[in-house]
Amino acid sequence: MYASAELNQAAATLRQADDLAANGGRYDDVHQLAILANQRAAAAQDTARVRSEQAALAAQRMATDARIQADVSQRQAAAAQLQAAEAQRQADQARNLAAAAPATYDYRRRANEPLYEAPVTSVRAVVGPPQQRCWVERQVVDTGSTGINVPGAVVGGVVGGILGHQIGSGRGQDLATGIGAVGGAVIGANVGRDSAGTVYTQDVQRCENVSTPAPVDYWDVTYNFGGYEHHVQTTSPPGRTILVNGQGEPRV
Repeated sequence: MYASAELNQAAATLRQADDLAANGGRYDDVHQLAILANQRAAAAQDTARVRSEQAALAAQRMATDARIQADVSQRQAAAAQLQAAEAQRQADQARNLAAAAPATYDYRRRANEPLYEAPVTSVRAVVGPPQQRCWVERQVVDTGSTGINVPGAVVGGVVGGILGHQIGSGRGQDLATGIGAVGGAVIGANVGRDSAGTVYTQDVQRCENVSTPAPVDYWDVTYNFGGYEHHVQTTSPPGRTILVNGQGEPRV
């Protein structure tokens, strides 16, 4: 109850009026007590209504505050999730960079540092990707279905080669001979053909892997020291042994 004390006062006043009436009290006194009891009861109702409204407003404010706090916590959780994802991305990038290139260490000998010879057990040369050589050459294309005029192509190629050979000298003469042969073959192949198709040339790119040995990027060396297997990457091939310190770290 929001006005229990006020209602108790109204009930007590009403009981006094009843007791006075039962004991033969004066009518005016009983009537005054009854009016006072009604007034106190009305005041108790007003007090109860005001206090209930205040309690409802307080509960509403608490609910609003809780909803705001929940929204703030949700935004903070989303921001923390984004930060964690960014940290994971940076960690993955750093790990990929570390795996892409061999790690470099300071292999220089420290002052007064004792050195030992460790036997090398294996050496593996690591090379880069193979290289390619590409060029462009002319290719004869037949768009018809009756086939190329082979005799005409042969005659045209011979005549075109002869004419091209008469142009220039040296390397330029060889290029002119090849161009004249291809052009003459195309013209000769089109002789006597109908409109169903023609023969033409187009540029085609050709590529092949270069067979020359690729340069070595680094040497992956394995050696034993202190009963354990160690690995190191060097820029030059090692000998039968490698210098290390007491912890098995390479030294030069």
